[in-house]
Amino acid sequence: PPLGSPDGLRIVYSVTGKFDDLYVKPALGGNEEVLLHSDQDKIAESWSADGRYLIFEANDRKGATEWDLWILPLTGDRKPFPYVATRFAEHEGAFSPDGKWIAYVSDESGKSEVYVAPFPATGAKWQVSTAGGFVGFWNRDGQEVLYVASDQTVMSVGVRTSGATIDLASPRPLFRARDAIGGALSPDGKRIL
Repeated sequence: PPLGSPDGLRIVYSVTGKFDDLYVKPALGGNEEVLLHSDQDKIAESWSADGRYLIFEANDRKGATEWDLWILPLTGDRKPFPYVATRFAEHEGAFSPDGKWIAYVSDESGKSEVYVAPFPATGAKWQVSTAGGFVGFWNRDGQEVLYVASDQTVMSVGVRTSGATIDLASPRPLFRARDAIGGALSPDGKRIL
């Protein structure tokens, strides 16, 4: 799916070819340009709020790993680097509003669960969901991670950060969804899409 930049001026999206590459174009029309070409399929997931980084899923089709999360700096040499790359599937990466944390989904436990880890990566991570979860995203002030549980219940987890550590509250149910495949909050934080 297309992904708008934080300033609303650009849209990034995948174009199918030999490999799915990332393209970007002005939101109000204009020429598209290749943002990232490589021997991997790529799906844009989240911009950092300052617009300096893009997190994307990548799969090299070689079978050594599943989907992995990569970071593309949008300034400087724009050389992508892995954020979480294991033999498991990592996907649905979402930057926190302050850009210091990333929520993502991994199946490393044998089922999909939502995790939060620092950005840049330190190797530390905290599990957010407790009985399966996907579609992790942040509220506007970064003090809550929301996700969809295995039974389609939208869950809320309070977040407190202190330096390089994070304290997570117990998940609490908000409401039951039907066939949830994505999620976002309205700009005022009062509605979930």
